[in-house]
Parts: sequence; C-alpha cells; structure tokens
Amino acid sequence: MISDIVLGDTITDFFVLASAQLIPYDRGERLRLEFSDSSGRIEGVVWDAAAGVYSEIKEADVVKVKGVVTSYRDKLQLKVDKIRPAKEDEYDIAALIPVVPGGIEKQRELYDEVASTVEEPFLSELLRQLRNDADLFERYLKSPAGKRFHHDYVGGLAQHSLSMAVLAAKISEHYPILNRDLMVCGAVFHDIGKVEELRSGFRMDYTDQGYLVGHIVLGDEILTSLISGIPDFPEKLEQKLRHLIASHHGEREFGSPVVPQIREAWVLHSIDKIDSGMNVFDRIEAKTDGDWSEWVRLWERFLYFG
Repeated sequence: MISDIVLGDTITDFFVLASAQLIPYDRGERLRLEFSDSSGRIEGVVWDAAAGVYSEIKEADVVKVKGVVTSYRDKLQLKVDKIRPAKEDEYDIAALIPVVPGGIEKQRELYDEVASTVEEPFLSELLRQLRNDADLFERYLKSPAGKRFHHDYVGGLAQHSLSMAVLAAKISEHYPILNRDLMVCGAVFHDIGKVEELRSGFRMDYTDQGYLVGHIVLGDEILTSLISGIPDFPEKLEQKLRHLIASHHGEREFGSPVVPQIREAWVLHSIDKIDSGMNVFDRIEAKTDGDWSEWVRLWERFLYFG
C-alpha cells in the first residue's frame, strides 16, 4: 500500500492513475504522474520516452507500475521504470478505492436514525423524499465530499453531512432558541449538490457541471426539486432551508452567494468548518511520522501530533 512505502523501496504493484501530464524541460519532456490507492497518493515520474508512455496509459484507470522510491522536494516520488494499463482481473478494486470507514451501509443506517428524529412534518417528509429517490439517495451515500481536502473518498459526503446533523442536534440542545429540525435538515442537504459536482470511482474529479455551476447552485436545484413534490410546503421554511445551503461557506470570498443571516445558518457554517477540519487532522495525522506534519499549504501551518 502507498501508506507503507518508504524511501529506497523497489515497487511492483497496481495503482489508480490519478493524473498524467507531459511537462517540457531543457532536455525534452518528462511525464509527471500521480498514483493512488485506498491508503493514499504518491507522485511518479517517467524520464525516458515520456510521450510514448503517455500515449499508452493516458486513458487507463488502473496501471501496473515498476519503479524505485526516491525523494523530490522532501516528498516521496516513484521513479517509474515500467508502466502499462492493468487488466481488470489483475487487481483488487477494494484495495484501490478508499471507502468511508464502516462502509456505505453504516451511513444508510445513520441516515435513517437521523431522519427519524425530525418531528417537523414538512422537513420529515423532505427527508423521506430524498430517501425514496433511489438513484439520488445512492449517489448521496456513495459520493465523496471533496477531491483532495476533506472526506475525499467513497461515502465521504454522507459521512460529513450526517456527522454535521448529529452535531447540529447536540448544539440545539444547548441553545434551545435554534430550530433543531431546520438545522438537522440543513446539515443533511448543505452539500447535496456534490452528487452532481464530483464524480466518484477510480478518479475522483470535478464534472463539467461542477466546474461550470458548482455544488451550492446544484444543491439548491436538487432541494427545490424535492420540495416541489411536497404539497403546501411553507414558503418561509423553504427560504430558510435554501439560505442554509447558499450561505454555508460563510463568506462570499469562499464561494457563498450570501453570508449567514440567521442563527441556524451561522451555526451550520461553523459546524461545517469543525467537521471538515477534524477530518483533515485525521488524514494528515495518518500520513505523519513523528510529532510534526509537513507544511499544510491550505492552512499555512504545520500541525502538531505530539
């Protein structure tokens, strides 16, 4: 597994080809690669006959690789000696695609548990509408919540959203002024647009809609479509729920078309930061040897695990 690789290893194994790019340099072209499996990612490089190798593997999802583990800019890198597209019967899919801890069925059970606690009749019906839309609900359970930053694995979207729903319910106990059921539903639906924004499978990446429209707008469309199937859904309740989706990034500079303007939206944004951040801590700690992590560029800091 990639997480077990150390400097100097000679590797012959199967990996997902996460990306491949020809890069010009002073003596021609090199092929920059990124490999992944269920345990992590590692960069790779091909120096010889890079263009020819690229043409052979660029469409492959999984490749067989032989090479030596070196170091480049203080990061492990696989210097590739041989590489070819893998055949379907040569590898174990479960070893290559990271899946939410506990599996998809655990998230299905947690969704039903969370939904059963919502007493407001229209919000309860909205959760039933999502549950009864077989295609949408399966994509909700299996989608990642991100490409690289947090919950970036099969089932990550449901895990993140339902974790937030549990936190929302607990915080509402401490602050009774909050509309508990509204917050729980806001947590369940806040990132639902990611079922359209991100593609799952071997290469988790943005779809065309993800790049062009984004998950906040896509999520609003999914939400309003579900609401349209519920007769007499209160207009004010719909507006508040849509506001939770629209404002959950907190600031316009971070992609929210509006900022939080009701208590529930402000708290939901805060919970979103907590849950995604805790997942990042977990992910970085898992690949950290020693007390200090590598430089976390997104947060502009090192993390300490001593």
